[in-house]
Amino acid sequence: MLVPFLIAGELFVLFISYIISGVWKEGMDVITLLNKVNDALDHPFKNYWTEHSLKAMIVGTLIYAMAVLLYITSRRNFMHGKEYGTASLANIDQVNKSISDKSDEKNRILSKHVRMSTDTKVTKLNNNMLVIGGSGAGKTFYIVKPNIMQMLPKGSFIATDPKGELLRATGGMLKKNGYNVKVLNLIDMAKSDCYNPFNYIRTENDVIKLVTNLISNTTPKESAPTDPFWEHAEGMLLQALFYYVWLEMPPNQKNFQSVLKLLSEAEVDDKKDSKLTIRMKKLVDTSSLGEHHPAYRQYMKVVRGAGDTVRSIIISANSRLALLENPQILRILSKDDLHIEELGIGTKRNRKKRTALFCVIPDSDKSYNFLVGMLYTQLFQELYYQADFKFGGKLPLDVTLMLDEFANVALPDDFCSLLSTMRSRRISAIIIIQNLAQIKALFKETWETITGNCDTLVYLGGNEKSTHEYISELLGKGTIDKRSTGETRGVHGSASRNYDVLGRSLMNPDEVRNMDNKNCLIFIKGFNPIFDEKYWPFDHKNFKQTEDGGAKPYTHNIRRSNKIKDGLKIYSEREIKEVEKSGEKVNIIDLTPQEIAALQENEFQMETKPTDEDLREELTTRLCTMDFSAEQMHEAKKALAIKMDLEYLLEYLKPETSIEKMKEKLEKYQSR
Repeated sequence: MLVPFLIAGELFVLFISYIISGVWKEGMDVITLLNKVNDALDHPFKNYWTEHSLKAMIVGTLIYAMAVLLYITSRRNFMHGKEYGTASLANIDQVNKSISDKSDEKNRILSKHVRMSTDTKVTKLNNNMLVIGGSGAGKTFYIVKPNIMQMLPKGSFIATDPKGELLRATGGMLKKNGYNVKVLNLIDMAKSDCYNPFNYIRTENDVIKLVTNLISNTTPKESAPTDPFWEHAEGMLLQALFYYVWLEMPPNQKNFQSVLKLLSEAEVDDKKDSKLTIRMKKLVDTSSLGEHHPAYRQYMKVVRGAGDTVRSIIISANSRLALLENPQILRILSKDDLHIEELGIGTKRNRKKRTALFCVIPDSDKSYNFLVGMLYTQLFQELYYQADFKFGGKLPLDVTLMLDEFANVALPDDFCSLLSTMRSRRISAIIIIQNLAQIKALFKETWETITGNCDTLVYLGGNEKSTHEYISELLGKGTIDKRSTGETRGVHGSASRNYDVLGRSLMNPDEVRNMDNKNCLIFIKGFNPIFDEKYWPFDHKNFKQTEDGGAKPYTHNIRRSNKIKDGLKIYSEREIKEVEKSGEKVNIIDLTPQEIAALQENEFQMETKPTDEDLREELTTRLCTMDFSAEQMHEAKKALAIKMDLEYLLEYLKPETSIEKMKEKLEKYQSR
């Protein structure tokens, strides 16, 4: 690259040497020489050659060569003022100009002055955000609530809600503004909508995922590792039960109540087959799949073992599902009110109808958190299916997962890979943790995948050492000026002052720890760190619509109350005393817990009887999502044309049912 310049320089030196040799006379001073050279340059083509010209050109070339050599050997890559780093804080106005939307309603709130558009085409970033803040740092108050109050025009969300605080505070506002508010409530289960995992099973692989997730999330993390044989064998038994419920049970019985019923039929008797074994063997004759029926196939793998081994497997499965032996849990799992696909496609496919789904979990008891784990597993499964197979790879609505108490939520095992692929499907996550130690404990060697897949990080403060060091390192180092002075006293005293530069972190770990609680740090990919005050929710235009702003706390109503039958209601002792004080006329019947459970079970069976609407919805789902052949669809249309009873039709309307079997069922129905 330097060669052309060196050649041009050499030619210039030769020319000047030639001119000087032609005008120079002995005894000439420098001023006169320069004037003569200047005059000669006005007539460059005149002949100035003398006997000294060659010598002058050689001397000029040598001087030029020495100068070039000196330049090359002394050249350095100086970065004045940048010797130790260039880190500095960002200008907030410039950041907002680059990543915020002109309409504030379309922005996500990060701090008092920082806004970020959720349109990834504008920001060129993903919408995943990691929020770190210790207890009392305001993770919910300064981040979650303000962003719920934003009510993004094209966005639904699902929020993990420890203690139900978010639901109470914002549910009324969301309902008033057109949101479809749904709740999975594991604290006050009587006020929970229903969630049936069987509604989201489409393939055998979905069953395997559901069973794997159930086993993973009901196995204590601190438990000692056991022989994997037992877990695998138990998994096969549960898969067999799930397959049977999915493929063989009528729509109103595709739930965990049926799983428990089937499991209760499992027993080991060397003299005769158990009820469950008889049921499974019947599939060979009644199902078009015969011995290839997945329920039969998996079940026979289990029962072929020794009697004591099979008995241990059955006991293990009963132990794992013991938590489901709860009338309230069975009610929640009996049917599906959540319709989780509507988060991404709109309520009843109306893209203007957004959904807010709250998962209310206790912060002191994780017993039933595995239900939330199943929900999140199937949420990703369903939203990915809708995006990839129904909407060309992208959901109609943005879906945000607000994962408060992230460390206490049982997420899919492949969450890290999901985090890296969800952006293209218009799904994002706000991951909220107290410190880095939490995700290091959860993800061990892969925890940096979480931080790496979040283009935004908000630090609200905390008291954990490794987090302080991590934030200090993220801030980077800058170059600062250093002045040192010295003084020597005495007869020959002296003083000195020296200037130098050195590197310094923008904030040392101790300064991160001592950061004022009203401030926060924001890291956005491609921008310098931002130091700003936390957002003050009282300033939000929708604040008055929340409980914090004086609005009435939201109470979620479901169709079913704690009434057992019309005129009957379960009262606690405290409630009975309140009724007696009020003077209300009631007849009090003292029932044992077993009698109450029996009444609840009776009502449960009555409530789970499918309505015509349930049957029509099940029929539509099957026809739209299951892989029927043209001949099978033709037989289904013939059945609908004669107005066949839907419950009867759904008993055999399955991809595995042969054409001959479908024709036989149709003829049998017509002859009734």
